[in-house]
Amino acid sequence: MDIELYGRVIWRHKLVVTIGFVAAVLLAALSFVKFDGHTFQYRESQRWVSYETLAVTQPGFMEGRLNASGADPARMGLLAVLYSKYLEADPVQSTIWPRATTDESVEAAPLLVSPGSSSSSTLPIISIAGFSTTGVKSQQLTARAAAALMGYISKRQETARVPVGQRVELQPVKRAEANKPVLWQARSKALPIVIFLTAMIAAIGLAFILENVNPQIGAVAEVEEETLKRAFGRPRAS
Repeated sequence: MDIELYGRVIWRHKLVVTIGFVAAVLLAALSFVKFDGHTFQYRESQRWVSYETLAVTQPGFMEGRLNASGADPARMGLLAVLYSKYLEADPVQSTIWPRATTDESVEAAPLLVSPGSSSSSTLPIISIAGFSTTGVKSQQLTARAAAALMGYISKRQETARVPVGQRVELQPVKRAEANKPVLWQARSKALPIVIFLTAMIAAIGLAFILENVNPQIGAVAEVEEETLKRAFGRPRAS
């Protein structure tokens, strides 16, 4: 590989390579951002997540008493699993999103006593996660999801005429507004990098094609070799 020769070819066709470099930068930038007529905007959105936790409990804070009474704690854990699935119910979904959405989602799951263990038991606490394009939107989404789930459970209890003193309650433990949102997925830079490299390879390839069509560096090199032979009696060292 003659690096010097390659460099001379690129330098001779530096206008083509420069135009290719500028085009590569512009194409890579346009694959990452777009102009809407007023400002530049990113083509892809980031993914943020915010969390809120709800306790599955009963009136009177039975967890604070010395003697256990009321509902079985194990049953509360099972209800946490069941209520987590209610987040997918149509009435809850329509409350969270009165209009259709494509860039947001919510998930719910009960907390585990020992996360990562196959034998983990569930706590009577539900964790709700809301995914959106900004941190603030993810907090607002999670708060709406928690409120929608609590409203859905309360409405079903009223419809079934469950006595107030016997109702299971969902009480916020830590609200979404108090939880700092976390960046879940950043914008991908793979496509701009691929476009930039492809455009640069095409520009350099065009420079070598032009050199092959009209070779000048090879002729100059032959003249230099002949001059060195005449001056020193030997060709230049390669």
